[in-house]
Amino acid sequence: MVKRTHDEGSVEPDSQGPPHAKLRRDSPEASPPEPMRILSWNVETPVPFLQLPATQARSATGAGVVAGSHPGQLRELLRRHDFPDFACLQEVRARHTDKQWIPALRLAANYGAHDTGPKYTLFHSLNRAPRGQRHFGVATYAREPHTVVAAREVEWDAEGRVLILELQAGWALVNVYALNGSEYMWRDPLGHAAPKTRNERKREFNRLLLEECVALQRRGLRLVLIGDFNISLTKRDCFPRLRTEYPHGLARAEFREQFIPGLDVVDVFRELHPQTRAYSWFAKGKPQGKDCARVDYALVESGLRENVVDITYLEDPAERGQSDHAPLLLIMKGMTVADQSSQGSDAQDVQEQDEAE
Repeated sequence: MVKRTHDEGSVEPDSQGPPHAKLRRDSPEASPPEPMRILSWNVETPVPFLQLPATQARSATGAGVVAGSHPGQLRELLRRHDFPDFACLQEVRARHTDKQWIPALRLAANYGAHDTGPKYTLFHSLNRAPRGQRHFGVATYAREPHTVVAAREVEWDAEGRVLILELQAGWALVNVYALNGSEYMWRDPLGHAAPKTRNERKREFNRLLLEECVALQRRGLRLVLIGDFNISLTKRDCFPRLRTEYPHGLARAEFREQFIPGLDVVDVFRELHPQTRAYSWFAKGKPQGKDCARVDYALVESGLRENVVDITYLEDPAERGQSDHAPLLLIMKGMTVADQSSQGSDAQDVQEQDEAE
């Protein structure tokens, strides 16, 4: 059984899957609800906004990064962008055994003793390795956790690269931190899978994620995938050049010709802004724009394309702080439950004690 992780509890759907409502169809007589906002950000390391004990801080600090140096950084980002409904972080660099990191991650989105803004609930998928360096890991913060009926990791990933939230309104938010392909070796943190190159694992990861998402669709869930996919789709998405040589070209071709059509999803930024150059990754130590790529995406099922209001890459260096990635902000309408009151008895209880603590 895959562990369902939540900062307050665990969610275990029944064998038929959790109950879901239909997406809201706004009535012309009623005032339309506020659009839903999803922020996604590969933080590279969260330690500047994590308040950790001194021993943990020393082991977590990289060159030029001071643990706890900016404890309000994440909360300030959320406030600047009107407290999004969901905030999806990648590369949170924690393990399931890091008892002190999980409360620190929870606090980071809610920091401020006198802050009157909304509070967030933390869901996470973390590296299951019992020891070793802290890498990988994703976290999704929900402003209204009662809308989440299931939160889960996936059985085929032990690095904490995928987190799925199934929403009461009949759609799934999939937070993704895909591998960056290279010829270096990839090793399963639990030692269950045979070693292979990171390029081989990257392609395998994409195939497994495709299968996982197809299973969600078969259960009637619409898809919103967001995060760092570590792949650029076109020449317009890179500067100075797109890597077309093997095996990068092969991984890209499979992603464009199998993954995207296989799930019937669209790159909504390119749909809305077909000629615009925007980037989400910037090489450190170089002037902005001299070495950059768009590798973070929102991939939305085509049936939800009309629900997309806009998507923006927050490229200002002040927005990305210590990270080499810029956050992105996706805005969608009509993504809430059609009749919230009628769903109250069906939503599963998510207020149990967190197994990870």
